[in-house]
Amino acid sequence: MGKTIELKIKNWKNPYREIAEALTPHRNEEKGSVTFIVEGTTETPIIGIKYPGRRVEEKPSGKKYKWQNLLDFVVVPFADRKELDPNNFTFEKLARDFYEHKKENDEFWTMIEEVYYTNELTRKPPKLAGIDPELFLLVLKWIWIQEDLNYRLSWQEVGSSVPYKLKRGPGGAGRAKQFAQLILFRSGFFTFNEVAKIIPFYG
Repeated sequence: MGKTIELKIKNWKNPYREIAEALTPHRNEEKGSVTFIVEGTTETPIIGIKYPGRRVEEKPSGKKYKWQNLLDFVVVPFADRKELDPNNFTFEKLARDFYEHKKENDEFWTMIEEVYYTNELTRKPPKLAGIDPELFLLVLKWIWIQEDLNYRLSWQEVGSSVPYKLKRGPGGAGRAKQFAQLILFRSGFFTFNEVAKIIPFYG
């Protein structure tokens, strides 16, 4: 049985330091053994992040950085206080749901933009088919934070007290790549498969 800890972010414009401060003390624990409730409460959880993620790796002694991808985590949604399978909420599955059920809704799109630019969801989304819209947006928010931590920001930019190396190096696209995919879906000019070829989901 792992630990469950409630994590309330105070500064959504730059949440990375707070995340680093909360996660790094648990870096030596078993993969995914600590669940931080980041949306909702421990009594009524909505989104959790499981840490350490699979990319968190301790490097052999003598290396410049002792750790690699130190802040990697798994985003886990909840329903009725039970964890849902995170494999059903990958970005690719969110993107397909957006393409099939949500891309033409202007209000929902403005809320995606709000999450992208501010990491915040300030109002209830409209009711739409497919994945529950609020759960969709909150999972997306934390996938994008994870993307920034794994592919865009260095440990100095994050403000981590523990130095680490990113496997692919800092300065990557982070959330921008996925946002670009959603823009293409919303345009209506491309099929799902065409967008996946223009901007692959992986690699």
